[in-house]
Amino acid sequence: MLTLESEPRVNRVLLWARGGVARTLLLLFLLGPMLALVLPAAEATATTATISVSGAGFFRDRELRLALNRLLRAELKAYLDSNAIEDAAVILVSSLSEAGFQNPDVQIEAKLTDGTKVVHEFDPSFAVPLPRPLSARQVHFRLNPGVRSHVAAVELVGLNAVSERQARAFFRTDATLVATARTNAFSPGKLGRGVEGLLGELRQQGYISAQVKAEIVDETAGGAITLRVTVTEGQRWQVAGILYQRDEDDRVSLPAPEQWVGRPWSPTLQEDIREAIRQAYYREGFPDVGVYVEAEEAGGTGALVTAEVVATIVSGLPVTVGQVRFSGRVATRESVLRRRVRLESGDPLDPVMLERARYRIARLGVFDAVDLRYEPPVGEVRDPVFSVREGPRYETHLLFGYGSYEQFRAGVEHRQMNIFGLAHQSRLDLVQSMKSTSGDYSYTVPELFGESLDGTARLFGLQREEIAFTRQEFGLNVSLRHPVRQIGGDAKAGYTLQALRNRRNELSTQLTDESQLLVASVNIGLVGDTRDNPLRPRHGYHWSMQLEAADPMFGGESTYQRLELAGAYHTNWGGGRWVHFGLAQGIITTGSSDDSTLPVNKRFYPGGDNSIRGYQRGEAAPRGTDGLFIGAKAFLLLNFEIEQALTPNWSIVAFVDALGTAVALRELPFEERLYSAGLGVRYQTIIGPLRLEYGRNLKPRLADPAGTWQFSIGYPF
Repeated sequence: MLTLESEPRVNRVLLWARGGVARTLLLLFLLGPMLALVLPAAEATATTATISVSGAGFFRDRELRLALNRLLRAELKAYLDSNAIEDAAVILVSSLSEAGFQNPDVQIEAKLTDGTKVVHEFDPSFAVPLPRPLSARQVHFRLNPGVRSHVAAVELVGLNAVSERQARAFFRTDATLVATARTNAFSPGKLGRGVEGLLGELRQQGYISAQVKAEIVDETAGGAITLRVTVTEGQRWQVAGILYQRDEDDRVSLPAPEQWVGRPWSPTLQEDIREAIRQAYYREGFPDVGVYVEAEEAGGTGALVTAEVVATIVSGLPVTVGQVRFSGRVATRESVLRRRVRLESGDPLDPVMLERARYRIARLGVFDAVDLRYEPPVGEVRDPVFSVREGPRYETHLLFGYGSYEQFRAGVEHRQMNIFGLAHQSRLDLVQSMKSTSGDYSYTVPELFGESLDGTARLFGLQREEIAFTRQEFGLNVSLRHPVRQIGGDAKAGYTLQALRNRRNELSTQLTDESQLLVASVNIGLVGDTRDNPLRPRHGYHWSMQLEAADPMFGGESTYQRLELAGAYHTNWGGGRWVHFGLAQGIITTGSSDDSTLPVNKRFYPGGDNSIRGYQRGEAAPRGTDGLFIGAKAFLLLNFEIEQALTPNWSIVAFVDALGTAVALRELPFEERLYSAGLGVRYQTIIGPLRLEYGRNLKPRLADPAGTWQFSIGYPF
């Protein structure tokens, strides 16, 4: 199978008028790569073979052409011969068939090296092949896909163990509001995978002798297919006991069998038992252990069979570690690799510990591949040999993005890997948008202390046009990060020293705000994540906690404690429908001191595409009696969304956002409350959803907008 796959008006005008340097950099970032791609391509066309495709639609034609060029490496060839052209045609027919077009026509138009032209109707049976010999410099494939076959209905016969809805989903999807022929395209391959999927589900429930048969019972001229799926479930097997068979003098401790008794007998359970036994023997130095697990009928009546599971164990000979060796390293110091291996010569050879060492080496992030083998492959003493392939020492990437507030942004990311041969890494990010300029340099030392405690030093700078002032921040941060597997996240602690400035201050508090403060703080962060997909979450939750405590005793001028809590929950609600909840809260205290040393930059300014969506970034901040904005010391934000899939890539959303803010803590729970409701449309991409949303403000203040359009990339919370 081939898989191809409203905003403040004044600020925008002023920024464009005075942002000549920013615009120049932005245009260079945007147009530079395009020119680099176009100019070489124009030169290469005259000297290399070219492939073109038409008939499948503009975007699909392009996908197919790029796939053929990649698979045939046409850009490296002066011409294409008959075999290569026919291979390309086979790929096109296979791809169209998988998309539901079972009888496509492919016409080959080839311009030969001598200037003559050959037109040939491709025959998938090769009864009429292309003439030979043939050398073509240009090949065009003209496609006529024909009618798209699609699954319109599924009839289920004999099925009781699985719900009809769940079973039908293996053959056609009802998870979208608009079910198109493309969504439920039929192909023999998809039909086979549906049968295997349903059969696998039945076997997981203990129906090990189940049978599934699918056949086409009707097909219209428009390609609508009706499938009949006949299921013979058989009896359900359930584990009644576990019996270990091994040598009498074998003293390896085996896992307790009670954990598996009463569970349905399935291929997954069979593998779980086998793997648990292997792990027990691996720890004792028996890498060649053989485990054979099978179930025998022990009794039962009617639809239920009780099974006795017999695990036969052949331990093999005990093996010890010889010399741990490394191959393939060029710049990396051997001591860096050796610290990741916890076994010494003479220790029992434990494959699990050695695989864990391989993972630790790969986790350094400087190798393209890390492999493990044993020399000799058999024997009572073996050398573990780690083969590494070092990745590039330098990587540079262009960055592009768009957001409703900052609009276009572009930048460059430069990474340096394996510095000094110690697996240290550095990263430099330079980003320019229509409203901000930022730079960030970080230097990371993996496993600075212990097995999984990474250390990072970071220099950063930022200037951004906020809604009522210009933010300037420059500083240094040092931190330690430790993964916490129990919560599926990380814990982080660090120290930050930064200069915080505000320029062109138009806040209601401008007369009393300090224009610059030196801030020294300790920072603690904790993040947990159980989402199925962070770019397109459909199930699970994530949460975060960030605490920043600043005090003159740390070397600065400010005193405050800033706490931010955030979380989100995602769940399914029927076919192709999901519910998303988001909750965020922030609070700032200054202890016994007043607010005179609380920087303007550290107050909260809610609003924007990831906040309350009826407002642009910062527009939902509290307002003073003069109508000007004031930074909040506390806020609570609630987001609620219902998302309905239209197609596999398109969806619509309805949302409600609620915000409470307080300028002073004595005003809690909240002095001011704002609400937005709206609709949006999303298109799923590999980097997250493209979002176009309109938020209507339900209770706007005197100077607030009636609503705001938001366009951005990525999930909102």
